[in-house]
Amino acid sequence: MRTDIVMPKAGLTMIEGTISQWKAAEGALVQKGEVIMEYENEKNTIEYETVHGGYLHILAAEGDTVAVGEPIAVVTDTKEEYDALTGGAPSAPVPEAAPAVPAAPAAAPAGETPGRKGGRHFRATGLARKMARQAGVDLADVTATGGPDGRRITAKDVTAYLDGRKTQPAAAPVSAGDEDEVTVVPWTGVRKTIAKNMYNSLQNTAQCTAMCKVDVTELLALRQKLVAEQEYLGVRITVNDLLCAAVCRVMKKYPLLNGTFDGKNFHSHKHVHLSLAVATEGGLMVPVIKNADTLSLTELSRAAKDLGLRAREKRLQNGEQGCGTVTVSNVGMFPIDMSTPILNAPEVLIFGFGRTVKEPRYMPDGALAPRDMMNMYLTFDHQVVDGQAVGRVFEDMQRLLEHPHLITV
Repeated sequence: MRTDIVMPKAGLTMIEGTISQWKAAEGALVQKGEVIMEYENEKNTIEYETVHGGYLHILAAEGDTVAVGEPIAVVTDTKEEYDALTGGAPSAPVPEAAPAVPAAPAAAPAGETPGRKGGRHFRATGLARKMARQAGVDLADVTATGGPDGRRITAKDVTAYLDGRKTQPAAAPVSAGDEDEVTVVPWTGVRKTIAKNMYNSLQNTAQCTAMCKVDVTELLALRQKLVAEQEYLGVRITVNDLLCAAVCRVMKKYPLLNGTFDGKNFHSHKHVHLSLAVATEGGLMVPVIKNADTLSLTELSRAAKDLGLRAREKRLQNGEQGCGTVTVSNVGMFPIDMSTPILNAPEVLIFGFGRTVKEPRYMPDGALAPRDMMNMYLTFDHQVVDGQAVGRVFEDMQRLLEHPHLITV
């Protein structure tokens, strides 16, 4: 009997995946639970463990992008079924009288293409070949580091080669007649999927951004007090932790905003599943803290730090992304006052926070005093959220941030 292996779905928004590496060779006898392949979705690189044992026949090569649910391989129960499926037959023997020829290179693993470089053979993964082809790179110029023998060219090797070309010292001034050199950087894997998601978000939602200015002087003072108690609390509380806690508290109050919209129905959630925008070398990751509204400030802080670290190290697990109800994007560490964050669809709200700036402000008693001011902005899907609801959210957020003791009550 044969069993199809299809491209798995990791996350609600995943529609396709790119095979980055086959761990098992064509024709290998694989066991149930064995990691046979790595694939990339819009957020992460994930190992796939087969749920069926048998003889492996690979249908999709490394570097191929395959829709979720489409076959990428087949396993058969017996070797005879495998041979019948692949038309496998022993290769014809070489006649003894044939002239001597150089020894043939070892067979390349599944998804790799053999080649020759400087008189020696080399191999390249499917993703490396695809990247090189799109960038116009000759693989013979790329230094291989992959594989047990260090002779397999991987996607990382191609990226390193392209980065090296970009960082080469500038050439001496040339005449106007010399041609410019353009380096093509393939937009593949995670970055390609992020780009597609951002585009689709803007095309399929009615996005609008509102902004207000908030006095966070007391919030920063509270944060300093909590930092002083770091040893007792067991975690260093950040401004972002306090902002996230405030968002959770407000969203809990508005169940008709805390959820996702599929174009036909709004799915309201009892709990706040908080998506965090995390910048990584591979692009923007959005891990999710499940049931964030049920966590204390210290628990929320630990969860945010753990997810942020694992997102940057590409160690997120299935179910830790693409399933949030609201997103927080904090750019306060950069000199950015205002932004218009793009919705993390199918969510209908994303909170943004800019940097803190010292500004004069009139106090309730009429006195003019220097205060720490922060821009808070909110992008929302106007198909679902109206201006009145946004105004109420801003009112509640402003109250919490200007009277931060209410956040922990």
